[in-house]
Amino acid sequence: MKRRLSSVVFLLTVFITVIVAGCSVKEDRSGCPCRMVFDFSGVDEDVHPLVNLDVTSADGILFRDTVDIGELSGEYGIEVSKGWVYANVYAGADGFFFPGRGVVISEGMECPPVFSHSERVNADCEFCVCAPVLHKNFCNVTISLAHEGEAFIPFSMRIKGNVSGYDLSGKPVPGMFVFSPELTDEGTASIRIPRQTDSSLKLEIVEDGSVLREFALGEFIIESGYDWSASDLDDVEVKIDYSKTDVIFIVDDWVKEFRFEVII
Repeated sequence: MKRRLSSVVFLLTVFITVIVAGCSVKEDRSGCPCRMVFDFSGVDEDVHPLVNLDVTSADGILFRDTVDIGELSGEYGIEVSKGWVYANVYAGADGFFFPGRGVVISEGMECPPVFSHSERVNADCEFCVCAPVLHKNFCNVTISLAHEGEAFIPFSMRIKGNVSGYDLSGKPVPGMFVFSPELTDEGTASIRIPRQTDSSLKLEIVEDGSVLREFALGEFIIESGYDWSASDLDDVEVKIDYSKTDVIFIVDDWVKEFRFEVII
């Protein structure tokens, strides 16, 4: 009887010691991962029903997934290694987003119709939250070429710039951007260009491989009051009428004419 009682007392003592130790000594969780929760309430599922998710650390890719916003029930959480991580949530950039790099626009390609959220998140903790809001990160430039009232069919266009994508933090990446859009029978073309960092964007009018005229498109757009730092980029409409030796730029309701001598 005394032996059984002694055993019970010993077990109770061990149990109490463990409880006290657990309360008085903080557990070392430095090697444990961080619970990262994504709050997709800021993403309009009617506009972006599917989004791509990429989480990258300095050591490499941590997590990738395609998320069906409409099918989510409860929180969307993942475990990541502790430290600073890049969280990228995007739509419209399929085939352009490369793990560890971001959005890459190859020479000869136009910018994808990308809506994105890029954030550097401090995951050096047990729990963190990322609440993405997707923003329009491309500008659709519609250009109309006309000459004496007729479509300027014999000519082609080429857009040249020095931004070739976005890095993991969402910032424009320096690099060659060259794209030649196809003109319609009416002499119009649409080109998606990435967010610009300066006024270096150029528009070339080309015939038989030779550049007939180069326009400082970037300077004209900036002079119009266009804001390349806006969260959501507006589209731009441009009309070029050689018969008046004018370039008429229209950005929303803003109109301005640039005059110069044109020899054709």
